[in-house]
Amino acid sequence: MSLDRERVTAFIDSYRQAWESWDVEGFVELFSDEAVYVDHPIEKIAVGREAVADFLRNEESEQGVASVRMGRPIIDGNHVAVEYWVTKTNRDGEATLTGCLMAQLDPTDGLCTHIREYWFDLEGHHSAYAGWGE
Repeated sequence: MSLDRERVTAFIDSYRQAWESWDVEGFVELFSDEAVYVDHPIEKIAVGREAVADFLRNEESEQGVASVRMGRPIIDGNHVAVEYWVTKTNRDGEATLTGCLMAQLDPTDGLCTHIREYWFDLEGHHSAYAGWGE
């Protein structure tokens, strides 16, 4: 079963809002009970909603104030890929986080069952380049 663009857009927008506002409860509600969250291949793996909540709490302490932009999602069946561009300000100063997430959503309820991210950290705030996220 394929996902419709409306459901994917709602997921991505909710993901962005929860990340930007550090809304742990809202973030966790996007995931199934046994969701697997892989944050960069050699970083952290969280399994289950409580682990996802702990992951986001830790990210808030590391990232500080975040401004999150999401690109236009690419949908293939129940898989979604989307770029993100984040400027953040924390105790260490300003930084930019650019990356891509790939998520598998349950087509019946729209909850994320698997997600993985690949990202790069840059010093300072940087604007996205022309055509980014398209």
